[in-house]
Amino acid sequence: MTMTPAEAPSPEVQIVQVDATGTALLAVVVRCLATTRLGARFRCTSPDGQAVDLELAEIRRYPQVPVDEVDPPHGARLVLTGAGADDLHFKPGDVLRGTNPTP
Repeated sequence: MTMTPAEAPSPEVQIVQVDATGTALLAVVVRCLATTRLGARFRCTSPDGQAVDLELAEIRRYPQVPVDEVDPPHGARLVLTGAGADDLHFKPGDVLRGTNPTP
């Protein structure tokens, strides 16, 4: 059975650790709570209340193994990009919810 984009689960990941930050870049190690695909978008709020839109640019299950999606209950390292990414402050246990790209 084929799901429409509206029926597909929304991406959801739980932060395990923040791995790296840089200009418009945030790398995090996560536990997957709902299938999350490359290109997923997440809207976050910076400490000063500004909206920050992030796009999932890379998923790695292992250091040398990039994949297009990760599903529960697996973990992965995600690289998120977007203006203001380096201003976000996540802690272990924080959950990110977003929108997967249309297949």
